[in-house]
Amino acid sequence: MALITRRHFARQMAFAAALCGRPVWAIGESYRLFDADKQDGAPPYPQTIRKLASQIVGQVITPGAADYDAARSIFNRAFDRRPAVIVRCGSPSDVARSLDFAKAQHLPLAVRAGGHSRLGFGMCDGGVVIDLSAMKRVEVDISKRVARAEAGALVRDLDTATQHFGLATTSGGCPTVGIAGFTLGGGEGRLMEKYGAACDNLLSAQVVTVDGRQVEASPKSNPDLFWAIRGGGGNFGVVTALEYQLHPVDQVLSGALTYPPGRIPDLLQAFVKFLAGAPDEMDAFAQLLPSEQGRRLKVDVCYCGDPRMGNDFLRPLRAFKPQDDSVKIMPYLEAQAAGGFLAAPVAHFQTNLFLRELSGAAIAAITTAINDAPATCKAIIVPLRGAVSRVSVTDTAFALREPGYEIDMAGVWNTPAVKAEVVRWVQATRDNLQPFSHGVYVNQLGDTSDQLVRSGYGPNYARLVEIKKKYDPNNVLRLNQNIKPDSASNT
Repeated sequence: MALITRRHFARQMAFAAALCGRPVWAIGESYRLFDADKQDGAPPYPQTIRKLASQIVGQVITPGAADYDAARSIFNRAFDRRPAVIVRCGSPSDVARSLDFAKAQHLPLAVRAGGHSRLGFGMCDGGVVIDLSAMKRVEVDISKRVARAEAGALVRDLDTATQHFGLATTSGGCPTVGIAGFTLGGGEGRLMEKYGAACDNLLSAQVVTVDGRQVEASPKSNPDLFWAIRGGGGNFGVVTALEYQLHPVDQVLSGALTYPPGRIPDLLQAFVKFLAGAPDEMDAFAQLLPSEQGRRLKVDVCYCGDPRMGNDFLRPLRAFKPQDDSVKIMPYLEAQAAGGFLAAPVAHFQTNLFLRELSGAAIAAITTAINDAPATCKAIIVPLRGAVSRVSVTDTAFALREPGYEIDMAGVWNTPAVKAEVVRWVQATRDNLQPFSHGVYVNQLGDTSDQLVRSGYGPNYARLVEIKKKYDPNNVLRLNQNIKPDSASNT
């Protein structure tokens, strides 16, 4: 740990804020970048940090430490935040002590696992970061088909451990996504049509509440908290371990069908028709991508049933003569390793809307948008169907339970000029699709507002506010799509 004087620390943090403040882009009045990570108190004294370090089994990292820059790096490079203290926790007790430290010092608090938050919620300026990345042990009970994973585990950690026994649960499509944030926000994945969202497979969780208690959230223990963390995000406590139901999954039929440029409306209509006849074992999502020849459609598929039957189901899509067809039988672990809308850390802006149907008018709006898109932008269409849509909207906090389509709009940049183009296109596309919208998916939102938060939690918002009041009345855990305890409970 690098120790510095209080005067030097304050001067260093002021310089960092002036020189390296997080980048901003112009979001309209209805939508804004998150700004609740502002420092409330003075920088902590070095001796105070030393005392914290002496109380934990993990590691305390401060500015000036050799690994500070690596520790504060997150997936969305649009954010360059500089916390005062990063606590790489080694146990739930470390989490509790870090919570106490942040509250006592009146500092903002971020919780980081995989670091994939679209809004950079896993990092903060001038505050405390609870870093769970060292807590990543995964245990599998083969007889019960249950996995217990610490909250710092990534998708690849969970998949690798469970696939050793030919088992899996719904997990994210990018190997480096953290399972905790993914699950708490709902958890859309390649197995959700067959086995439901990640939160539907959550059996229990270990949670450290803001008052330092270590509690279990399950159907029998703190059932209100268990309900809330299945879709309500990290608003209610710091989850330190999760227990999942597993299912037999081994070889799958997976890959992509990529079509020549053009014919996007016809291809999207064919995609909708294909899904109408597809079984729960078939997962498919569409991407509208740039190319030198023009915009093209790519359909990624993963069939977890008998591969021979899967090929039969794909005939309607193959009848449209894809230019590239990489679909083949492979281990599920290989299929998961190939996933991810963004393959590597990069500055990006992504947000989404939920549409109940891809009507002709919606397809026309999407086609117009993608034809006008900058070269670094794309749209992703993720169907919600099958098991994930057969759960009542009030059974968990995750509100996207109707059959429909999540439409993600995303773009990347490496220069300010491209950044401006990306942001304008993403915002304009969302605005043009807004008349068809009936909600949002909180895990893929790259901005925030009261309107978006209410839309994300839908009819469950009022109940979530009451649970927030119970477990976090002072809104300590506010770096998230935030449910404010003092907000009006009616929608």
